Amino acid sequence: MKILLVHGIGNADRDPNYYAGWKAAISAGLKASGLKSDPTFTGFHYDDLFDKHYSGPGLYTVAVAELTATALVHTVTNALGNLFRPSRGLTYGGDTLRWFAGMVAQFTTQPKLRRDLRDRLATTLAAEAPDVIAAHSLGTLLTFDFLHNDARAAASARRTYLTFGSQINNVFVRSRLWPGRIVMPPVTAWYHLYNAQDQAFTADIAQPDAPAFRSIATTSAAGHSPTLVGSNPGYLDHPNTQRYVWTALAGKTGARSLRQPLATFDAVVEPPRRRALLIGINEYPRAEDRLEGCVNDVFLMSSVLQERGFAAEDIRVVLNGRATAAGIRERLAWLLEDAGDGMERVLFYSGHGAQLPGYNATEKIDHVDECLVPHDFAWTKESAITDDDFFRLYSDLPFSARLLTIFDCCHSGGMTRDGSHKARGLTAPDDIRHRLLRWDAAEQMWQARELPPINKSFGGTAEERHQMMGQKGATFRLGRGMRLRQHITATESDRLVAEKRALFLPVIVEACGENQLSYEYRHGTVSYGAFTYAFAKNLRNEPTASFSALLARTAATLTKLGYAQTPQLVGPAKILKQPVPGGPAVPAAPRKNASRKK
Repeated sequence: MKILLVHGIGNADRDPNYYAGWKAAISAGLKASGLKSDPTFTGFHYDDLFDKHYSGPGLYTVAVAELTATALVHTVTNALGNLFRPSRGLTYGGDTLRWFAGMVAQFTTQPKLRRDLRDRLATTLAAEAPDVIAAHSLGTLLTFDFLHNDARAAASARRTYLTFGSQINNVFVRSRLWPGRIVMPPVTAWYHLYNAQDQAFTADIAQPDAPAFRSIATTSAAGHSPTLVGSNPGYLDHPNTQRYVWTALAGKTGARSLRQPLATFDAVVEPPRRRALLIGINEYPRAEDRLEGCVNDVFLMSSVLQERGFAAEDIRVVLNGRATAAGIRERLAWLLEDAGDGMERVLFYSGHGAQLPGYNATEKIDHVDECLVPHDFAWTKESAITDDDFFRLYSDLPFSARLLTIFDCCHSGGMTRDGSHKARGLTAPDDIRHRLLRWDAAEQMWQARELPPINKSFGGTAEERHQMMGQKGATFRLGRGMRLRQHITATESDRLVAEKRALFLPVIVEACGENQLSYEYRHGTVSYGAFTYAFAKNLRNEPTASFSALLARTAATLTKLGYAQTPQLVGPAKILKQPVPGGPAVPAAPRKNASRKK
């Protein structure tokens, strides 16, 4: 078995024995799985090409700032971003930064460098004919770039691809190098090792419609290391790598002829066709923030979904104090895992919403995040649920999958007044509100700050742009995945659609417009969300109605009852003409007439 080793960031070529640890770990893993002959290795080297194309620290002032900002997007905590602040002694031109984040930034911004790397890799693959390509970190970017973009990659169709500590799905990298869906490269099998404790701009990858792909959790305190650190296993010597990768490669079929779907190598339970996550929060910590109808909304929606064919065991509910930011993130991963062809997924949220001013890597406010408000919300990105928390989970879903997101909340803020309906949106504290204001000395008044648009070139009508990025074009709205659409022009978008590589867009149902409030409703003595109750009632009355027809009917119901909120509907035009997930409501069993005594 021939294995090509491709190192990552860190100027690894300075160490002539750099690959020794890799070789030992891989050889031990394959031998433990029964491989009789020793594998042979070829180390790929490329740091000299980065030297050749290096154009000074000026290259990194913008690119590195944007890249380091993704540490917050991908890991919630911004530990890595903090590491590179000038106050820590590492400037954008520093050698440490150059051979770390700088290499990723340089690779991303220099097309001539990528061309030279592809040429060298093509030459090496032709000369060595490896059975396996094992790539770490930056090495995954240059190998994926070759497999994704180069016609010579077709010769790799009989090889196994192993990636670990990878930035392939990092939003900074992906939005610039391979916009649209991440597609399966021309290889026999692709194993992706992901460590949630690796903060080197890494991200997991989902390929639910690719049977030859498997993402393998290799969680370890070793972080970005390929091999053992102390008692903590690295990527290559992790028990899960042994179980899923080395066992498969050491099998009788060998690496070259590994053509069976990866699911054949261990028992896999078929994921349910339908799955739903329902979130409701009444009992916020502050008394003035508490709501009344959100838990009732969850039970109402659960009953409607079960009438439409969703099994009770495939519906998860999280309520009140258990609906923390961490708890919701964990359940979002459950909701969308293995959502392959024909799968139906529903996300329902009832509670407060908010708008959170967002900082870039240079600590300047440059956008606004719409967010859901968990029980432990504290006006920080870490304690909020934004689109960053789940767009990576849905952006690569197959187009035949169905994801319906329903948000009964508002983001424009609300205040409680005696005798009026309660609004489901939080008004920002004054210190948070100040971030989006500026003082107009001439007028002697406070005014809203102008923020740069997320994407000036985004196609569509003005209304479509507002739906995706808000009225001011600077809002990362829930469910839109604009992190990955920031650099997609209208022309590029049309090309991706034609190639069936456009990003997945869920059906998004919102209880009100961007600048409206979402209200609670009292059904006799029982509280619900006004939108949720009207939506459920109309769905039961018209079980085969399309999304568009159902929302129009729900809007009419709210207007008739005097609620100044207009439900919003976003999604692919073709899908909006189709019925909501599940089948028509199951009819209730007929009641038996009681016998009467004569």
